[in-house]
Amino acid sequence: MLEGIVISAQGGSYAVQAEQGDFQCALRHHVVEAEERRRSETNDMPYVDLVAAGDRVQMEPSDSDQGRGYIEEILERKTRFGRTRMDGWRQVIVGNLDLLLIVFAARQPQLKLRMIDRFLVTAEASGLIPVIIINKMDLVAFDDLKSQMALYEDLGYKVIYTSTLADTGIDDVRQIMGDQISAFVGSSGVGKSSLLNAIQPGLSLRVGEVDERRHKGQHTTTTVTLLPLAFGGYVADTPGVRTLGLLDIDEEQAIDVFFPDLRPYLPSCQYRSCRHSQEPGCAVQAAVKSGQIDSGRYDSYLRLSGLKEGRFERNIDKKSSKTKNRERRRGYAR
Repeated sequence: MLEGIVISAQGGSYAVQAEQGDFQCALRHHVVEAEERRRSETNDMPYVDLVAAGDRVQMEPSDSDQGRGYIEEILERKTRFGRTRMDGWRQVIVGNLDLLLIVFAARQPQLKLRMIDRFLVTAEASGLIPVIIINKMDLVAFDDLKSQMALYEDLGYKVIYTSTLADTGIDDVRQIMGDQISAFVGSSGVGKSSLLNAIQPGLSLRVGEVDERRHKGQHTTTTVTLLPLAFGGYVADTPGVRTLGLLDIDEEQAIDVFFPDLRPYLPSCQYRSCRHSQEPGCAVQAAVKSGQIDSGRYDSYLRLSGLKEGRFERNIDKKSSKTKNRERRRGYAR
């Protein structure tokens, strides 16, 4: 068998790059059956696909069809970036990442700090190194945006300011991506594909426009593909994400540990199980009142914990559809 990396995954067909060449592979049915047995024991919600771009796999080339093969085993992921969708299905977007490059636009579409917080929590929970990239800086005054992002820089997060039109910040992004497996993530229309085209000319990724009425980007990237970089490593251009469930955080797990600004105060709470909402003797609430914790970040914590009325995107309905399961098994190789 050969070991390779999955470059793209679409509709049950997987492009695998191995030392011996490139192969178009199908997934052996015994891999699917093993996952179904595991899920029946754990009652976990199913995955949209068992294989994701970035996965390391063991594969067997086809004896009769050159350039084709079969995935026999999915090797253990060291990290993963994914989400729980609104229908409850889990989706691994990219596996084995080193860097999560979180791209937002300074304007068009509007910068949403609470969405940045959601991506940061996902990165912290997944063991990924997050880097915040604010693109389209030619549309705003730098000092205004810099003061808005100072909170994240003070927390130790790296923030890079870019503009493809003004050709600023491109070298800074290129430098941190060298010899890494990284993924560009963020909402549609923030300029991920344009930024990648500027980082490595010749990629010719399709670029879309922002809907001026809704101030939302149009999806131009529909599948996840690992792109080899001339200066070393790979980058994944991902579809725009408008909703992001927390794949690596279960329904019972506290997420306060994934907020670096909350962490120093957790040991001082009166109760070990404090949820930092209305409990007496809560050090976190006291720090918010005194201004030591930013009130906006605290609001993000409450929303992501499901403690505040609002858009809570983790679907707790554990019922799965047998019809969907049958449809997703079509095309797997036996």
